[in-house]
This record gives sequence, C-alpha cells and structure tokens, in this order.
Amino acid sequence: MYPSARRYSRSLSFAGVVLLASCASGNAPLSAGVSSGPSIQESNTQSGDRMASVPQFKVAQRMTVQVPIADAWTRLAKAYSDLGIPLTTVQPDAHVLGNEGMKRSHTLANQRLSQFLDCGSGGSGSANADVYSINMSVVSRLSPTSENATEVATLIQATATPMAFGTAPVVCSTTGSLEARIASMVGGTAPAK
Repeated sequence: MYPSARRYSRSLSFAGVVLLASCASGNAPLSAGVSSGPSIQESNTQSGDRMASVPQFKVAQRMTVQVPIADAWTRLAKAYSDLGIPLTTVQPDAHVLGNEGMKRSHTLANQRLSQFLDCGSGGSGSANADVYSINMSVVSRLSPTSENATEVATLIQATATPMAFGTAPVVCSTTGSLEARIASMVGGTAPAK
C-alpha cells in the first residue's frame, strides 16, 4: 500500500471514530433512554460524500400531532399492534417503542413492502422489497411540543436479502409512507388498517 493511501485510509478510520464518538455523545434528547439498536439521530451527510463508506446514522421522520403525549403513547402502542408490528422495545419513561429486529416477506399491514421500502428492483423489474426477505427496525419516539401536541419521530432501517441466494443484503430506504401512517394513527386521522 502506498504511504499516501495509508494516510487516507487512516484519516477515514479516524474520521469514522470521531463521527461515531461525537454522535454518541451529542444530541442527547434525541436518543435519551435508548440503550441499544438504532438511535434517532440527526445526520448532515449528503449522498456522494466521501464519508459514505462510514456507517451512517439515519434520520427519523418527524410529524407533530394535536394529541397530548399521554394519549399519544396509548395510541402509538395501538398503532403498532394494528399494523402487525410486534413490540420488542418499550421504554415508557423515554416514550420510545418499536421493533428492532423484525423479519418480513412480501407484506406489512396488508400492503406490499414496496409501499414502505425502496430496496431497488430485480432483473424482471419487480421491487426487491416485495420478493426479498426483509430485516427491518421500526422505532418511534414521542416528545411533547406543547400541552396538547406531540412530535412523533419514527426511524426505519431495513435490508433486503434474496431468499434463494446467499448474497449480501441490499440496504433499503424508506418511502416515508409507514412513518406517515404511524403518525396519522397516533393523531387519529388514519384508519388502523
């Protein structure tokens, strides 16, 4: 390896450690009470940045609903249940709940997974989210914004793996539909199913 390539590699490694350390210590209100799994963090990383090879923190989609936080907490748990998302993470003091290791195939809440996730498409043109095995994390956190309003922040992370092949997983992005549906259900403006 050339000396300049080694310096570049070391600087990327160092930058990754600094990035992870600063993210771990900063923005405490966004990840308060979350002890493991994905944290709800802000990220200013743009597509195409040199740091794209460093694991990135995802950005939660946030929506404010006109519901007091106590009512929103009850509605959030019901929304997850109605959507068929079993709860594996429940932190009442931090108002965080979700599932950090859900496996799905084809559908979620009676909808094709491609309605919620973009995992690319296969050679036949079909959406990978609809034909691959999906491993996903869906975690929501509530924060009061006023006496009668609550912010619903939902973070979705997912990967898709072909069912018939032992290839590396594909990273999926969210379409924003599931986050919007959860917030609408908490706000009382969407049907459960």
